Amino acid sequence: MKTCHSIMLAVLAGALLALPNANAAELTVEVTGIAQPDGQVVVSLFNQSEGWLRKGLSSNGAAAMAGSVKVSFPGLSEGDYAVSVIHDVNGNRKLDTNLVGMPIEPYGFSNDAAGNFGPPSFDQAKFKLGPDNKSITIKLG
Repeated sequence: MKTCHSIMLAVLAGALLALPNANAAELTVEVTGIAQPDGQVVVSLFNQSEGWLRKGLSSNGAAAMAGSVKVSFPGLSEGDYAVSVIHDVNGNRKLDTNLVGMPIEPYGFSNDAAGNFGPPSFDQAKFKLGPDNKSITIKLG
């Protein structure tokens, strides 16, 4: 038979687990340069170079609006992150390319990173997220 003391400890432990991470920060990504209000702007967040541009930590989207949109990622720990953005104009959930593999839909990366003959590396796009909330702006190209 459980004692009142052990029941109270179990309730308290459950309540502590439900509390939000006190060290968590929120990242807000403002995407600018949206030329047409068609489709969706998809923002992907990465926290390591392994899987860069293939398997992100999280992905979030917003309906495209001419001008800019904002997308947030709450509850993040401190560390290095990088962001990629695509404007999926036709809504097929991928970055469309032409016959030689060049993107035909707008895209962008954190730090306005640009690669040579391909996408930038994780290291070129990464930034440090500290204990405070952070906002970054990515202009689609």
